[in-house]
Amino acid sequence: MSSRLQNLLDARLALRDAQSVRESDAAYEFAAPPNLGFPHRLFVPTCYEPRYAYPLVVWLHSDGSSEYELDSVMESMSVRNYVAVSPRAHRMTKHNSRLFRWGTNIADLAIAEDFVIDSVNEVSESLSIAPDRVFVAGFGTGGSVAQWLSLRHPHRFAGGISINGPFPKIKRALSHWKSAKGVPVLFMQGSDSGSCAVEETVGAMKMAHAAGLNYRFVRFETEEGREESTSSAMGLSSGSLDVEMLRAADRFMMGIVTGTEIPIAPEQPSSSVAVTLFSEN
Repeated sequence: MSSRLQNLLDARLALRDAQSVRESDAAYEFAAPPNLGFPHRLFVPTCYEPRYAYPLVVWLHSDGSSEYELDSVMESMSVRNYVAVSPRAHRMTKHNSRLFRWGTNIADLAIAEDFVIDSVNEVSESLSIAPDRVFVAGFGTGGSVAQWLSLRHPHRFAGGISINGPFPKIKRALSHWKSAKGVPVLFMQGSDSGSCAVEETVGAMKMAHAAGLNYRFVRFETEEGREESTSSAMGLSSGSLDVEMLRAADRFMMGIVTGTEIPIAPEQPSSSVAVTLFSEN
């Protein structure tokens, strides 16, 4: 057993009483792997089995949030199916030193790229991860960054997920458009999102169609404040991080992991959430 993995397992044991959350008498935990040089949050699933190669989710939080957004995300998405890690964005918000945001210029994206790749490499060394089942996902601006990374590194990620994140406007997003055609991306838009309104979704659909990208577009009729709402650096609401959206993300990833066709839309959506499938390739 490597010293890194031993250190992680020792830390998990020490933190079990303080940081575990129980479901059916089994615990899942949040801990920190060694040797990452930036703040982050690591999720270890229920009944972690080191002999099983887990899918890895790299979660990019919304602007005006932090890596602790991962807690509610995994509790709603799945506490069993994935290892997950969330690096903290490198820019602080103007009014709260405990909340952070992603920049959108090429230098900012390069920093986010380093954070994500370092997270994948370090967690893969510390825990049992399937290298061909790594997903990058995010909310709000984090969703835009997730799209940018999945399109820029199509051979590194099994898929990308964006919740209320506009299509990245940096020209280099499609610099590898030929190989990017192979990576599936789930683009979800909530009706209460100001930063990713219908116009943004239509524009993303046109861009994806023109480039021949493997995008799926789903619109959710959501109510702001039902789950979590944040504001972008421009003052536009990112909308709700709805439970149904996170469950759709789980189905999307499990379909890729298992190689089966799993419908994205829920069979019985909650009464306050209506789902519309815009396009599915």
